[in-house]
Amino acid sequence: MKKNITVLLILLLSASFSFSQIPIEEYRAEIEKLETETQINEYWNNLHKIDQEILVRTTNLKIADSISISNMIKTSLIFDIHGTKGYNPNGFSGFLTIINLSHNYIGQCQLAYWPIIEKCAEIGGTIDSFGGKYPAYELESVSSTFYNYSLFNQEIKYPKLIEKLRKIKTQNIIDELSKSLEYQNKLRELNEVKVLHSWSKQRFENRIDEGKFSFVKMSNNGIYIKIYRRIKKLELMKTNLKSKVYRIENEPFGWKYVYGNDGSLILIDDEENELIKYTLAK
Repeated sequence: MKKNITVLLILLLSASFSFSQIPIEEYRAEIEKLETETQINEYWNNLHKIDQEILVRTTNLKIADSISISNMIKTSLIFDIHGTKGYNPNGFSGFLTIINLSHNYIGQCQLAYWPIIEKCAEIGGTIDSFGGKYPAYELESVSSTFYNYSLFNQEIKYPKLIEKLRKIKTQNIIDELSKSLEYQNKLRELNEVKVLHSWSKQRFENRIDEGKFSFVKMSNNGIYIKIYRRIKKLELMKTNLKSKVYRIENEPFGWKYVYGNDGSLILIDDEENELIKYTLAK
């Protein structure tokens, strides 16, 4: 088992630094060779070890993305090829399917992977109570990745947000995950040209966190939001007399940023209710 983890890590490192695609067909072939429930269960356990022993300890974002997306792709392949055979909803496999989402920090990946979360919710098990009653933990992962916003104790919003995620149609989970990695690698080729403004990080309306995030202009002349060493493209939705309204590319909830000419910034929901008014960083 340790040999398998080592081999996989070598493959992932190679893919990460050469910009090559994740070897999906190799993954498919090795998963198709699994025959018994015991073999499939061991494979699930192996993916869980990769997450816990390699992914969570990796500080290189490029490597972490390759490992994370590979685990997501393998999870999808297992369900496609073997269904729930060898899947233990209360064991490592049930746990892994959830943390695949929370340990990934690319919004496009999370949206592509959401049908897997829905599948696991139908089966039940660990997902029913992990990180709070479903779908608290899973929605928190999505809102944190896209907007760095916490939905803690906001259960009233869950049904509407779940419905919005369900309306996002993913034609092919594996293809979408692979494209997400390619797109992330293209973003890494961009250079930062200018910081427009920076604000204190804030996941809750009345609590300021350590650190800051920024709106930046990149070398392709695009405007991006930069936070936790990652950038996400901003799309201009409206220009007002004293502000501009932006949305994050592919964001799922219809939330937007109102960016004032004076450097102010407010996160609003799809009904234009104020969620957070940020503090300008000096």
